[in-house]
Amino acid sequence: MQTPEEKTITFTLHSQPMKDPKARWKVSVTFAAGSSDASPAEVTAVDGDGSPVACGEFEFAGMKIALQNGKGAFRCADFVAGKHESAVWMYRPGMSPVPGMLTFE
Repeated sequence: MQTPEEKTITFTLHSQPMKDPKARWKVSVTFAAGSSDASPAEVTAVDGDGSPVACGEFEFAGMKIALQNGKGAFRCADFVAGKHESAVWMYRPGMSPVPGMLTFE
């Protein structure tokens, strides 16, 4: 994998609509300009109130990415390896898992 040298790429994913704002989530996955297989991709996760997800796991591209204080990361090569996996979920302690999807903002 190689991203353009001059362009940062960000995917935005949202939870399915949930009644409780704390159960909702929004995740940004950012690939820095010039990223390669060995580069880290950054994950930022907030709940429906805009507060960082304190602790949990985000399932994306065949991975479960650990989240602490709204942040996580993975290697770009791991994204390429799992790019055909379509499951998108947020898992948080004490809450039911919440599915989501890629969105366009």
